[in-house]
Amino acid sequence: MRNQPEWWDPYSCQPYKMRDQDKPRSGLANVAEYLKVAGANLLGLPAITYQYLALKPKPRSLSANEFVGLSIEPQADYSSAIEEMVDELGVRQLMVRIPSWDAAALEDYLGFMQRFPKQEFVVNILQSRTSVANQGAWQRQVADIFEACKGITNTFWIGNAVNRTKWGCAHSGQALDLQERVQELRADYPDLKLLGSSIIDFEPLLSWRTLWNFRNYQIDANAALLYVNRRHSPYGTQYKIFDLENKLRLAKAMTKLSNRCADELWITETNWPLLNTKPYTPNSGNPTRTVDEETQAKYLKWYYQIAWQTGWVERVYWWQLINPGYGLVDHRSGSLRKMPSYWAFKEIVDGDLGQPPTRD
Repeated sequence: MRNQPEWWDPYSCQPYKMRDQDKPRSGLANVAEYLKVAGANLLGLPAITYQYLALKPKPRSLSANEFVGLSIEPQADYSSAIEEMVDELGVRQLMVRIPSWDAAALEDYLGFMQRFPKQEFVVNILQSRTSVANQGAWQRQVADIFEACKGITNTFWIGNAVNRTKWGCAHSGQALDLQERVQELRADYPDLKLLGSSIIDFEPLLSWRTLWNFRNYQIDANAALLYVNRRHSPYGTQYKIFDLENKLRLAKAMTKLSNRCADELWITETNWPLLNTKPYTPNSGNPTRTVDEETQAKYLKWYYQIAWQTGWVERVYWWQLINPGYGLVDHRSGSLRKMPSYWAFKEIVDGDLGQPPTRD
């Protein structure tokens, strides 16, 4: 990005981790929001439980070209190489991030997306602490991005990892405030398809809060940044129940019951961090929190295969093409090395979405 703020980590492509003492965890607004989260989940629990238990896998005739997505970003040194790799992979569904604070540099993003006339784009509009503090400016920036992207895409994912304080929202209520400001633009842009919720990792209490409430907005799909827990395979469980399939089952059950969201579930971000790639990996880089390249490639295939077989997911995006810490291509040597996950991703795009192994 052209206007990179001081709190942005260019290696892992996200805000720097905040110190615990800098995170606002108390105050009446936070306490009130925690109570709303608890109340919504207590009210919703019976219906969610019933829907979760009743939901069965229902494979559809969704093609790999519709289902498999990849995130890319403008990198001036590799623009031509990115074009060639997207063509080699055969992926049709692409995602690009546009930070709200970088809206003044829209020409860079538009020029990059125009290099891919055969692909379909989703634009992820990123928020920051300034977005929360000045929601009028946030709304104007989002409108500028909508206007600039006419003719390229009408599909936008609003916000990113809204349950992580470093991304700007101290609590889920502030994320809903930002979504309401975007809703006010609907009248001027009636053809929009908006993705929201934007909860990262497996945090169902907060997911339900963003999907069932009485705020003034409507989204067209649930955008879930659903990572598998650290270095575990898609068959690993959290709370002894929730492997990837059961996490997707719960996410789909909540989506179906939502009063703010249409019945579409999109996985807008997933990957596995790679061993010995710090500072590019977003975690410690230790063996207990990362995987090797071969394992990443294997898990990538299983993730796509499991998600496709359920029939509950419209699309899954891998984050991202070029990044040695979690992507498909390593650029650290000054040249582009396609890792095993690159070729595994190509196999998935080519249609290898058959039955994954029944057990890790």
